[in-house]
Amino acid sequence: MARFLPAMTDWLARELLEKGSVRLAALDTAGSQRNFQEVAGRVSTLLGRRVITVTSSHGMTFEFADEQLPDQERSPITP
Repeated sequence: MARFLPAMTDWLARELLEKGSVRLAALDTAGSQRNFQEVAGRVSTLLGRRVITVTSSHGMTFEFADEQLPDQERSPITP
């Protein structure tokens, strides 16, 4: 874990800056999902931009909170 967090933080930061969103498949355990949630938090701190994650049975998607995925509209949030 000592090498995982820094390595994956750098990788995810580069991918998000280049592509705007990243999808990882096969994160089927709660432990691996928690690890990548922590990575997303570290990327947010590193880049000074909020990173959000969406988890499904197919994996996890990471994106900047202030952007939307290509060909998708974000639903407005209502109180």
